[in-house]
Amino acid sequence: MVSAWDAETLVRQLSDLGLALDEAVGHLGVLDEAAVEAEGEYRRLSEEHEDRVAQEFIKGDGSVELRKMQARLKAIPARLLAEEAWLEWNRAKAKLRTQQASIQAVHRRIEIGRSMLSREKALMSLSGMEGG
Repeated sequence: MVSAWDAETLVRQLSDLGLALDEAVGHLGVLDEAAVEAEGEYRRLSEEHEDRVAQEFIKGDGSVELRKMQARLKAIPARLLAEEAWLEWNRAKAKLRTQQASIQAVHRRIEIGRSMLSREKALMSLSGMEGG
């Protein structure tokens, strides 16, 4: 026989999952914003690197190939900054994907809980009919 306690427990657990979902979605927003900021920083530094290469190329002497290589070598610090920003951007995207997976898992648990609650309600209704 199914008790009202079982249904109450399921309702409380569903409520807790709803709160956890709200919190997870809020955190997802923070991570999404961080990923956007990281992408913006990467793009800015990447453009600065390209600008630095162009400046060095224009200032260089010699053949086109020699100037390209000189410009590339003089722009190494700018390239390294852009590469670090790219890594940060990808780390932010990884955190975002992890949070999205967490939210999907909470959604699945809520769906399971709702199914269980519906079953408990149906069983309580049936047991009430049998007793009456």
